[in-house]
Amino acid sequence: MRRLVVLVALAGLGAGCASSPFPEDLTRTVNRSLSLAEIRADPPAHMGEHVILGGDIIKTTPKPGDTEIEILARKLGGGDAPERGDGSAGRFLVRTAGFLDPAIYARGRRLTVLGTVAGTEERSVGDVGYVYPVIRAERVKLWPVEGPWVGGDYPPVPLDTPILPYPR
Repeated sequence: MRRLVVLVALAGLGAGCASSPFPEDLTRTVNRSLSLAEIRADPPAHMGEHVILGGDIIKTTPKPGDTEIEILARKLGGGDAPERGDGSAGRFLVRTAGFLDPAIYARGRRLTVLGTVAGTEERSVGDVGYVYPVIRAERVKLWPVEGPWVGGDYPPVPLDTPILPYPR
């Protein structure tokens, strides 16, 4: 009986550590095995599929009735947060109902979207043609801005050390 209690407690702790920012009833139908590369390779085959994608905002454009967000895709880590780094599977467009302020949904902010594949749109990136998968958002999660490192310049040292690396 004691083992059962410990196992249930550990399972509960593990489930709460890296959960999705979206309600469980919405994430049940998400196809987590579907990648942006697969969507780009064959968009008609994935129309209407529920996905969770994320990345860094490139541009936010409010339009009458909705807002369009261009995203540079990133791999999702714990809690469905986009990871930092140079790797990307490409770009995609997010369309949300209503107005999202470009000053808040600004370039460089991280965003995760839960939505459905709604087709593609061809545009250019510089002088190169690019086919953007379009995701119709049901929910979006804008991640907090990460502040700079506020730790000290030196490693912690006991105060009774005969020679300190900096003056007291």
